[in-house]
Amino acid sequence: MAKIAIALLILILIIIIGGWIYIDSDPGGTIPSASADVPTLIGEPAHPAPVPPVREPVQHPFLAPAGMNSMHNDAAQSDAYPWAGPLGHNTAVSSRQFHRVAGSCVAQTFDSRGHMIGTCVSPFGVTLVARDPETLEELARQVITRWLPIGQKFSGGVYFHLDSEDRVLLATNELAIQLWRLEDSGGTYRWLLDESFDVSALLDSARAEQHHIIDVMPDWQGHYWLITRKGIVATVDRDGAGGHAIALGGKARREGIDNALAVGTNGVFLVSDQAMYNFRRDKSGNVKEHWREKYDRGTGPKKGTMGWGSGTTPTLVGNDYVAITDNADGKVNVMVYAQQQRDSSQEICKQPVFRANRGTSENSLAVVGNALIVENNFGYSGPKNIPQAAPGLARINILEPGKGCELAWENLELSSPSAVPKVSLANGLVYVYTRDPGNPEDLHAWYFTAVDVTTGEVVFKQLTGIGWKYNNHYGSISISPEGAAYVGTMGGLIKLADRR
Repeated sequence: MAKIAIALLILILIIIIGGWIYIDSDPGGTIPSASADVPTLIGEPAHPAPVPPVREPVQHPFLAPAGMNSMHNDAAQSDAYPWAGPLGHNTAVSSRQFHRVAGSCVAQTFDSRGHMIGTCVSPFGVTLVARDPETLEELARQVITRWLPIGQKFSGGVYFHLDSEDRVLLATNELAIQLWRLEDSGGTYRWLLDESFDVSALLDSARAEQHHIIDVMPDWQGHYWLITRKGIVATVDRDGAGGHAIALGGKARREGIDNALAVGTNGVFLVSDQAMYNFRRDKSGNVKEHWREKYDRGTGPKKGTMGWGSGTTPTLVGNDYVAITDNADGKVNVMVYAQQQRDSSQEICKQPVFRANRGTSENSLAVVGNALIVENNFGYSGPKNIPQAAPGLARINILEPGKGCELAWENLELSSPSAVPKVSLANGLVYVYTRDPGNPEDLHAWYFTAVDVTTGEVVFKQLTGIGWKYNNHYGSISISPEGAAYVGTMGGLIKLADRR
C-alpha cells in the first residue's frame, strides 16, 4: 500500500508540474479576437505636422539613447519620441499571445542591434523577453520574479532600464539589483546575468520590513538609486559597494511610493503618496534631501487609482521643471515645480484639469516642448470589466518664467482608460488606447488612437482587436525608430505598422 501511495503522489506531482509548465509556457499564437460589426478605421490617415524642437533631449550618460531606454522612453520619463509613429495609412495589425491564461507585455525598448526588449507580467510573475520586432517571435525569455501565490503589488522587474552597454537594469523581489545581457551564439539567444548586487541589508538598515523594490536607475555619476513601495530611498555605488538608505517620513510620518524615479542633471526626483522630492548624494555617498514639496492628496483615494496620492511618475521638462498630478478633491491639478532648489516654494504653477470630482491620473505625463499632456483615468476598474473611465485628455503649456501655466486644450469626449499617452514629435500626434462610444457599450472593442497635439482633436482610430485580452490595463505604448507601434495588452503584445 505504501508503494501505491508513493506512486500516486509522484503521479500527482508530475501532473501538477506538467500543468504548471504548460500553462506558463509560450502559447506561440496570436491573441484571440472575437468578431463584431464595428469599423476597423475611424477618421482619416494623418499628415505629419512635426513639433519644432524647444530643446535637445537630455541624454543620460549611463543609459541607452533617449527614446529607447525605459517604459517612459528616457530618464526624464518624458514619454515623447523624436521619431515618427503610425499615421493610419493601411495599418497592419498583428499580435503575439504571451501566456495561456493572461499575460501583458507591459513595456518595450530596442537595443543597438535592433532587438526588442521587454518585460511581460503574468499571474506567475515577471519575465524578461527579447523579440524580433518584425515578427514578434520570441528570441529569449528569462524569469525575473515569481509571485504566485503571494499576490504582491507589482514590483520586481516590471520597471526596467536599458543601460549604455545594452544591458537590462532591474531589481528583483529577491532584493537584488541585476544587469542582464542578451547573448547571441550564432542565432541562438539567451539571457546572461552580468552583475547582481544584494541590497537586502541596505534596505533593512533604513527599516526592517518586507521590501518591494519598484524601480532602480543610475544617477548622472553612475551610482544606482532604488525605491520601495513602503517609502525607502537608497543609493548604491556603481560597483555595488557601500550604500545608504533612508525611510521617507521617518517613524512619525510613513510615506509610500507607487511610481518610478526620474533622473536628470539636477538629481533624482520621486513622488510619494504625500510629497514631491529631489534627492542627491552628498560627498560621503549618503542620500541627501534637497527639497520636499507637499501636494494636495485629497481626502482619500479616487476611483481608478492604485493608491492615495499622486498616480503619476515625475516627469522632467528639460533641466528646468518637474511635473506630476496631485489628488485634490474637486478638480485634479497638474503641478509644475522648479528642479533647482529655491528659497520659497518650488511650485511654478498649478493647473486644474477635467471635470470636478470626475478626474484623476494614474499615468505619467508626456512632454511636448514646454507643454505637458495629461490623461484622465477616473473610474477605470480593471481589465475584465467594461471600462467606464471618465473622458479627458488635456494639454498644459508652461509659460515663460514667472507667468505660470495655461490650459491649451481639453478633450472631454475621449476616454483612454489606462494607457500612458505617448507623443511622436515628428508626427505631431499623441497616441492613446481607447474604445469608441459609437460601438455597443458592453463590447471590448479596442482602438489605437491618434490625437492632434496642437488641437486635441482625434485624427484616427485603428481597431486592434475585440475581447478583454485586448485591454491594455496599464500596458505601455512603444514606438520603434522604424515607426511601428507596440501595445502591451492582457493577452500579450500588439504591433501596428503602416503599409504605404
